[in-house]
Amino acid sequence: MAVVIKTLQTPGGKYVYDRATHKKLRVNDDEYASFLRIEAGTVSESDEIVLKRYQDQGYCTDSEIEEIRHPASTLLQYRLDSRVAQLTMQITQDCNLRCSYCAYSGAYENQRSHSKKTMSVKTMKKCVDFLMERSREISEVVIGIYGGEPLLEIDKMQECIDYINEKYTNRGIRYTLTTNGTLFDEDAIRILENNNFDVNISFDGPEELHDANRVYADGRGSFNDIMNRIEYIRENHPKLFSKISFLSVIAPGVDYACVNNFFVATDVIESRTAAVNTVSQYSAKESVVYDDLYYTTYTYQSMKHLLAAVGLYDKSKTSKLFGTYIGGVKRFYEGMAKNSRLLKTAHPGGPCVPGVMRPFVAVDGSIYPCERVSEGSDAMKIGHIDTGFDLQKADELLNVGKLTAEECKNCWAFRECVLCCAASDGGDELSRELRLSRCVDSTNSMLENLKATCLLQEYGCDMSSL
Repeated sequence: MAVVIKTLQTPGGKYVYDRATHKKLRVNDDEYASFLRIEAGTVSESDEIVLKRYQDQGYCTDSEIEEIRHPASTLLQYRLDSRVAQLTMQITQDCNLRCSYCAYSGAYENQRSHSKKTMSVKTMKKCVDFLMERSREISEVVIGIYGGEPLLEIDKMQECIDYINEKYTNRGIRYTLTTNGTLFDEDAIRILENNNFDVNISFDGPEELHDANRVYADGRGSFNDIMNRIEYIRENHPKLFSKISFLSVIAPGVDYACVNNFFVATDVIESRTAAVNTVSQYSAKESVVYDDLYYTTYTYQSMKHLLAAVGLYDKSKTSKLFGTYIGGVKRFYEGMAKNSRLLKTAHPGGPCVPGVMRPFVAVDGSIYPCERVSEGSDAMKIGHIDTGFDLQKADELLNVGKLTAEECKNCWAFRECVLCCAASDGGDELSRELRLSRCVDSTNSMLENLKATCLLQEYGCDMSSL
């Protein structure tokens, strides 16, 4: 048993994060020096006096975690049977683009490559029935359409929607589509608009940057085709245009500032929401390395959002691509604001509830936790549309923290771990070594959020108003 804490400081103060209570405590210089030694395990008699003073107030007590077990495990079968809120169908593995960083480009272990395989309408209907049968306690379900490029199979989409409209007239249903934006013909636009689809377009920004990675099979860039279709939709189909958002992938070596300026200054898309993502490092055959400029830019853009939150910077000048940053800090703060102590049986944060949150069905009917895991990995497969969920596999992924149980029990970032099962994907089985190798990403993420909440509160920010 040991005290699990993390010391940190900002320009405005010194703090100790107490894992047992999920609270950060502001301390004076002498106390901070004592907690540094406590954290390092070199405790003096005077340090013990400081520690006891805090322990008498209920803080910094010994770790009580005895077993790594996710609290959702007990009701996992029930939730898989009746509380599945969303299902994403991979209706094709084919795509008219060949993006350099695509998960299906052959650059990742345990992942499929591009193929001509498609999901049959029969399987699509099975997916719908599967979701409806397992969402009895959900008022509105979400059906996601995914690929490859799903608009290659627009006729199958219409047939599936007709089936839903005929059979499930009394269910609340929302549709989403992820597309590369090159195939918006009149049929596709009509179907998406008439069924109120939320449409997410993968679009990387200015022409020279977008076309460096997002190209057709013959090497031609796709920028102009996408822009032409977006402009057409804006002018002729405002209802659909209002449902469009963008996801920009910042590849290694790309100038983030150029991407941000494009989304802010380009008239046709400036009114729509946009988010930024990086190229996945999980299971990459070659290292995905970002340069110092990217991390400097990330820090700079994050700081502008923090300054805007406390009224020291014009919010209209913050990056729209970082629009979710403050929301993430707020969620982190709200988690800390809850009065909760760790139980003897607990699990580090990170994994969703596999099969409940956003199950993904591949063209052959195999079920995975989401669309971001490797389809070629047996470790990630949690069932089949014909046979249902594999409870044992889902439970194994939910309790992925058992791989590193002893390390997790003593980790200060236990509560806000960001490592899901994909971080441990070894192909045929889950990998303890892979999970441990990615722990630094998780601890850095939590430390960043801790410092952000400290800075906001130091400047008197009303966290509830963010």
